[in-house]
Amino acid sequence: RFGAELIIAVEQPGRGWLVMSSPWPRSDWPLLWQLIAQTLILYAVVLLPVLWGARRISQPLQSLTNATRRFKPGEAQSPLAEQGPQDVRSVIAAFNALRLRVTAMLDEKDRMLGAIGHDLRTPLAALRVRIESVEDDDDRARMADTIDEMNRTLDDILSLARLGRPSEARTEVDLTALVDAVVEDFIAIGSPVSFVEADRVTLSLRPSLMRRAIRNLIENAVKYGVSAEVRVVPGKDQVAITVADQGPGIPAEKLEDVFDAFTRLETSRNRDTGGAGLGLALARAIVREAGGEVTLTNRPGGGLDATITLPRQRG
Repeated sequence: RFGAELIIAVEQPGRGWLVMSSPWPRSDWPLLWQLIAQTLILYAVVLLPVLWGARRISQPLQSLTNATRRFKPGEAQSPLAEQGPQDVRSVIAAFNALRLRVTAMLDEKDRMLGAIGHDLRTPLAALRVRIESVEDDDDRARMADTIDEMNRTLDDILSLARLGRPSEARTEVDLTALVDAVVEDFIAIGSPVSFVEADRVTLSLRPSLMRRAIRNLIENAVKYGVSAEVRVVPGKDQVAITVADQGPGIPAEKLEDVFDAFTRLETSRNRDTGGAGLGLALARAIVREAGGEVTLTNRPGGGLDATITLPRQRG
């Protein structure tokens, strides 16, 4: 019942015929299963070594990719293990060497910035002492204001240059209290700044840097927008700090341009509206380092909203 019989006959010269017979199934399924089994065996013989080689290459490359993404200058990190084929090990060794060179260059930059700051502040302090001998009160006040402006500009430049490697550690901060304290500093010197009471919000931040960013936004609001109203608006996934002024706003096409360093919309040399144009650039850099963003929005009824948005840590 198996099926037909396959008979093969081959003539052998001088020796007669060689006859062979073999069962021939009527169904093609046994032959099909044989072909499938042979194909699977072939794949196992060929593909398994290929897959093993690909995995041997991909694992070190994935580790290199992750290390590159995690790399932050100034943070202590152990060298990446040199694994895989020779070419991959060479790439990993080059990355380890590059990371050391970048860290060394940034260390040198920090030392240079420290020396520059010291060398510039020393003559400014000497000038501050010498202007006390100026008899005219108005001239002396203008000189003192100029020196103060130079000191503030120097602080902004150094802070912006060092922001990639902040020396201040992150701590749990009551953001509402921090903002309130900054506003109180402005109120103490008679600036038209108000704070809208809000619930307590605790975030992991670098408090001195965040205080600097908020202060810069309030200074801009008071300087260019007459007054500032500061609000803290907690949300489910983020917290917004809004500084609303009563000024004329900013043309829509220039809302992003003002975040560029040394960019000012007011180009006169008036001391009251002067500055180096670093306040917003520094504020955005600080907030982005904290994982947030700074945006400017013109209100329909007039005035400008400068908003810091910070993510809330999920426990």
